[in-house]
Amino acid sequence: MRNALESGLVRTLVRRADTRAFPMVVASVAVVATLSMSVPFAGLLVTAVLMAPRRWVAIALWSSLGAALGGSILYLVFHHLGWARLFAAYPDVVRSVAWQDATRWLSTYGVASLLVIAALPLPLTPALMFAAISRLPVAEVVLALWVGKLAKYLVYAGLASAFPSLWIARARGRLTTLNAVLGRAGKEQVRSGVP
Repeated sequence: MRNALESGLVRTLVRRADTRAFPMVVASVAVVATLSMSVPFAGLLVTAVLMAPRRWVAIALWSSLGAALGGSILYLVFHHLGWARLFAAYPDVVRSVAWQDATRWLSTYGVASLLVIAALPLPLTPALMFAAISRLPVAEVVLALWVGKLAKYLVYAGLASAFPSLWIARARGRLTTLNAVLGRAGKEQVRSGVP
């Protein structure tokens, strides 16, 4: 099911890559990926940026809004489930190391830790679950999710947009070095009289 969803999201990106609304399409993909709790959005973000590298800032901005919206919806769902149903519905998550880390960080640092978790390549779902059960203020949670995701997605998108040109520059540098080495070897062959 996860592979089918991920493939469908990639097809959506491919079909809409040339449209003006592409960053908003990427935002909707971010919402769906976040709500799925199984499809990592980072790979989809990089794919989208490689399709439209000049629009990487808009893609990162809209994606962070979409991911924050998806995270906010999950927060509200988890909030309404409550402790008992959450533990029954997601026993593996509640026993995971990510859950333990999220509960410790959120208990100690509050919403600020949610911002950090959203900005890092860490699982967000356990933190959202605990934040929802802890009844953190919704507006602060949404802001933390958006700012954290914006920071992360700007880095990912910036690197993805620069990747092809960095790779080409590096390859050219290596070719120049290789040509220089081969040129010196050829000159030494001529000087030594070796055919």
